[in-house]
Amino acid sequence: MTAQFPPPVPEAEQRLLSHEELEAALRDIGARRYHNLHPFHRLLHDGKLSKDQVRAWALNRYYYQAMIPVKDAAVLARLPDAQLRRIWRQRIVDHDGDHEGDGGIERWLKLAEGVGFEREYILSTKGILSATRFSVDAYVHFVSERSLLEAIASSLTEMFSPTIISERVAGMLKNYDFITKETLAYFDKRLTQAPRDADFALDYVKRHATTPELQRAAMAALTFKCNVLWTQLDALYFSYVAPGMIPPDAWQPGEGLVSAGSPAGAPAPFQGGDVPRLPRGVRLRFDEVRDKHVLLAPERTFDLDDNAVAVLKLVDGTSSVSQIARTLGETYDADPAVIEADILVMLAGLAQKRVLER
Repeated sequence: MTAQFPPPVPEAEQRLLSHEELEAALRDIGARRYHNLHPFHRLLHDGKLSKDQVRAWALNRYYYQAMIPVKDAAVLARLPDAQLRRIWRQRIVDHDGDHEGDGGIERWLKLAEGVGFEREYILSTKGILSATRFSVDAYVHFVSERSLLEAIASSLTEMFSPTIISERVAGMLKNYDFITKETLAYFDKRLTQAPRDADFALDYVKRHATTPELQRAAMAALTFKCNVLWTQLDALYFSYVAPGMIPPDAWQPGEGLVSAGSPAGAPAPFQGGDVPRLPRGVRLRFDEVRDKHVLLAPERTFDLDDNAVAVLKLVDGTSSVSQIARTLGETYDADPAVIEADILVMLAGLAQKRVLER
């Protein structure tokens, strides 16, 4: 009599995974391969990099940021459904903005300016590592040439980005005195944009990866994207950390920086007609313990003398510098022109610290 053996159970990679299993497999790729695990990022977040090493990261990352809407445009052109195109095109708007001075690319430019670069040098991409350029260009070609499923699956690194953003912002604000919350403003919107984009892409992959072969292709696409991100950090580490072998055509410390007499991102001098205001998150408060007024900003506190307090109490977002000077002149029976000259110097100093704007 022939024994009845149960049919063999196919290996996971040979059978069709459930939606839950597929998502778990995709998340496992990120848990093992996402670039938050790279040594360069650990150094960055833990405050172990020099200012020039942070500059190298900001400069090279700009090329990746600038090419994201190019990549997304390639996907958009291939989407057959108007509803899908309307959803996907928001990614392009997020990076390019609706108007001049808006969008993620502009915010990254401000981040790079905030660590000392001239805008023209950043835009030129002259100092970008060749490995950065090769990796990013390979990603754009991948999205343009592979299947639509693979192109969309490659964007699923967005599933893991909120964690790295939280680590990065907290770590850099804590550990680098040249970094401010305003410098890192790029990441504020990404905390909501990335999960939205990831939810759409994950749903698309689950619905369209309908065979074991297609599921494996989606997983391979996500692996490829993780490798793109990892390779960029490999190049940064090799060039600027250890062994520190900077290629001849790459950025050298000191190049492309705003001159010492004109600090990076330095605001234009205030004029009498300008209306000063405190940025969001900055507040004038009376510290009862110390019995004095202070200016509170994210992660920072500034002590104020009596003159600064008198001026800042009148900074209401509607009064011009000249109007504030006239009010103080009446209060203290002093010449408004003299007061205005002193106010302009004080406001310039606060603006340079990024706790005042117009």
